[in-house]
Amino acid sequence: MNPSPGPDPDGRLACGRDAAAVWERAVAGEPADAHERDCPHCTAAAADARGLGALVQRMAQDRPEPPPSVLDRVMVAVRTELRPHDVLTLPSPHGPARLSRAAAASVLRHTVDGMAGVRARSCRIEQVTDTFSGEPGHAADVRITVTARFGVDLASVTARVRQMVAASGEQALGVPVRRVDIEVVDVFGGEW
Repeated sequence: MNPSPGPDPDGRLACGRDAAAVWERAVAGEPADAHERDCPHCTAAAADARGLGALVQRMAQDRPEPPPSVLDRVMVAVRTELRPHDVLTLPSPHGPARLSRAAAASVLRHTVDGMAGVRARSCRIEQVTDTFSGEPGHAADVRITVTARFGVDLASVTARVRQMVAASGEQALGVPVRRVDIEVVDVFGGEW
């Protein structure tokens, strides 16, 4: 059975030597003392240090060439991140402002999660297109799925969700909410 060169939690090898000191001497190329030459634990630790040092040296000298398709893939990812369908356009005195749909949906889900008897599952926001100009308008339609506590009056809960989402859209986000569609997808018991 080979001796375990690994240090204990205090940083000592099984022989009692400081593992970091053995490692540093080996990496620096200093000669081992009498104990380190004869000790299987110190010898293994020094060999690991020299092996790792050689590997790091080889990797530092190696300059791999990325495949030609890497630039294309990176640019596709960048363009995907900047697509206008991922943002809501808001009016601003300094020109149009953009708000991430994911951030806006998170705010609306948080609003629903703060209500008693209901929890948000998903939220989708679509900015309404102006019927006259064909340009994106500033109002939005919201589709939200929720789970309700067993026994609550669903008509009352969904009416409250609709009111809270519309108010939160207007006040917290600056997005007038034209319509809120709510789908109850599950029920839960207890005080979740």
